[in-house]
Amino acid sequence: MKLPLDVNKIRDDGPREALGNSFGLVRKDKKNKAKWHRGWDLSARPGSAVYAIADGRIIHRFHNVKGYGEAIVLEFDNPKFDPWSRTCGGLQTYRKLYAVYAHLSKMLNLNSVHKGQVIGYTGTGGNAVGEPPHLHFEIMLEEPLNPHSPRIDPGELFGYSFYVCEGRIGR
Repeated sequence: MKLPLDVNKIRDDGPREALGNSFGLVRKDKKNKAKWHRGWDLSARPGSAVYAIADGRIIHRFHNVKGYGEAIVLEFDNPKFDPWSRTCGGLQTYRKLYAVYAHLSKMLNLNSVHKGQVIGYTGTGGNAVGEPPHLHFEIMLEEPLNPHSPRIDPGELFGYSFYVCEGRIGR
């Protein structure tokens, strides 16, 4: 597997710190209730190359989809798939996974892709308008961009080595 950008860092600028740009129940809605963020927001300059994380195929190119702007969905084989798994619903029970790349400025017209191949370029569309530039990246377990499809923390595939928290004492 390859990470989606040349430099991969959870955003720590703008209205949220790094925690709010990671995966999980890390944001607040307008009523100050906990809200899910379903992927990673990775810092990126507009026009940065975006890479296929694995061999696979582009199954969707979305134009101006709500919240995502221009977005690509890459279907790929789950490297953690275990056909002999006896658990119900765990990551290892899914044969295919779906990587979503959002807020793109350009999507290349590709079908089959190889790990590390450029598939698009970062932008600031969708709900990223007015935000510091970034790539929204998520991993879905089922039908892409169905709001009820389960997602996983991309760290389950890539690890958490670039989740960096800097504590500051006495600002």
